[in-house]
Amino acid sequence: MTTEAEQQLLHDARNGNAEEVKQLLDTLDKGEISFDINCKGRSKSNMGWTPLHLACYFGHAVVVEDLLKAGADVNVLNDMGDTPLHRAAFTGRKEVVMLLLQHNADPSIVNGSGETAKEVTHDKDIRNMLEAVERTQERKLEELLLGAAREGETGKLTALLNKRKPPDINCTDQMGNTPLHCAAYRAHKHCALKLLKNGADPRIKNKNDQTPLDLAQGAEMKLILAGKTGKVINKPLKRYEGLLWKSSRFFGWKLYWIVLEHGVLSWYRRQADAVSNDHRQGCKHLTQAVCTVKSTDSCFFSVRCFDDTVHRFKIPKNSLPSQTRESWLEAIEDHSAYSTHYCTQEQLSSDDEDDAVSVTDLQDTLKKAQACQQRLSKEVSDFLAMVNSLDATKGISSPLLQKVDVVSEVSQETCEALAECLNLFTKQEGVRNLKLEHEQEKNKILSEALETLATEHHELEQSLVKGSPPLSILSEEQFYDAVS
Repeated sequence: MTTEAEQQLLHDARNGNAEEVKQLLDTLDKGEISFDINCKGRSKSNMGWTPLHLACYFGHAVVVEDLLKAGADVNVLNDMGDTPLHRAAFTGRKEVVMLLLQHNADPSIVNGSGETAKEVTHDKDIRNMLEAVERTQERKLEELLLGAAREGETGKLTALLNKRKPPDINCTDQMGNTPLHCAAYRAHKHCALKLLKNGADPRIKNKNDQTPLDLAQGAEMKLILAGKTGKVINKPLKRYEGLLWKSSRFFGWKLYWIVLEHGVLSWYRRQADAVSNDHRQGCKHLTQAVCTVKSTDSCFFSVRCFDDTVHRFKIPKNSLPSQTRESWLEAIEDHSAYSTHYCTQEQLSSDDEDDAVSVTDLQDTLKKAQACQQRLSKEVSDFLAMVNSLDATKGISSPLLQKVDVVSEVSQETCEALAECLNLFTKQEGVRNLKLEHEQEKNKILSEALETLATEHHELEQSLVKGSPPLSILSEEQFYDAVS
C-alpha cells in the first residue's frame, strides 16, 4: 500500500513538479520521512508505474535527473515489463533517453511484448542512438570476456556466458585472438573447458594464421584443444571439501560440510561425519553438471545436474568470497568432467570381447618375442665377427662375402621390424591397463550410486511400515501442501 508521501511523489513526477519532487527527495535524504523511491502507483492514472516511469513518459528531464541522483532504479520494470527507457523511447523524449543512457540504462531489456526500447520507438534519431549504445555495450562485454579468459577468472567468465544476452563467444581482440586463444596461451584449463562446453570454435585462426591449439601452453591444454580430454582425466583427482551454505525451498539456507570426491557431491552436518562417512545428508553425481553464478553476488553459485535438479550454494562471509568461489567452481568442473567421462564411456561390443586376447597370454607372447629378437640380434653379431676373422686370416671368396652381407642386412632389418612390433604390443598392453583402470573407477562410481539407491529403498520399505515418507525421498527443493 502506497504512503501519502509516495502518492505525492507519483503525482509530482507525473506532472513535472520539479521543486516539489526535489523537496520530497531532500526530506528522504535527511531521514525526516521514509518512503520507497521505486514505489508503484495504484490509481487509474499511474497503475503499476514508478515515479521514474511517469517522469520519463511525460518528458520531465529535470525530475528524471533528480530521481536518478537520489537512487531510483534506472532499469525498474512496470507491470507491463517496460523500463523507463521503453517509455521515454516510445514517446520520443530524446533528452530523457540520453539522460537514462548516461546513468547506465540497459537498452537490451525486453518488455512484456518481447520488445526492446529500440523496437518501441518511432523516432529515427533515438533508434540510431540506442543501436550505437548496444554496439558499445556488446563490445564492452566482449572485452570483459576476453579479459576473463586471459586472467583465468572462471567465475567472471561463467557469469558473462550466463547472461540473458551473452557476448559473442568467438569475439576477437586486436590480434584476432578469440577468448579460447587467450585461455590457450595462458594455460587456463578451466576457462578453456568452459568455453568449449559453451560452443567456442577451436578452428578459428588469428591474424597470424594460428589456431588456439597452435598457441596452447602445456601438454594438458594441448590435449584439451585436440579433443582428447579423456587423457586429461587420467591424472589424480583431488578430494575437495569445505563449509558452504546450501539452500532449500522449505528449510532455507543451512550450513553444511560439502565434499567433492570421485565425481560425487555430498553434504554432511559436520566435518567429523564427512571424515567417518557417517550420516550423509545427501549426494549428487556431477555427470554433465553445469555451474552458474550471479555477477551481483560474489558468494553465490548453483549447480544444475544431469536430471535438471538445481543445488544452490553460498560462500561463508568470513572467507574470501571471489577466490573461494573460484576454487569451488574449478573443483566442480574437474569432478564433473571426471564423472561425465566415466559414466558416458562407450562399452566394448560382445564381438570385440570375444576376439580380445587375455592380458596374461599377451604378456607371455611378448616375453618370448623379446627373447627371440635379442637372441637373433646376438647370433647375427657373432656370425659377422666370425666371417670378418676368417676373411682376415684365410680369405673368403667375393660371392660368399656378398651373400653374407645380404644375410646380415636382412637379419638386421628383421631385428628392427621385430623391435617395432614389440614396441607396438607394449603400447597396446598399456592401453589395456588404462581401460582396466577406467572400468575400476567406473565400477566405484556405480557402486556408490547403487549403495545410495539401496539405502533409499530400505528407508522406503521402513516408511511403508511406519506410514510416513522417508526424508531421503522428499527432496529439500520441493514442498507439497498437505491440503492440496
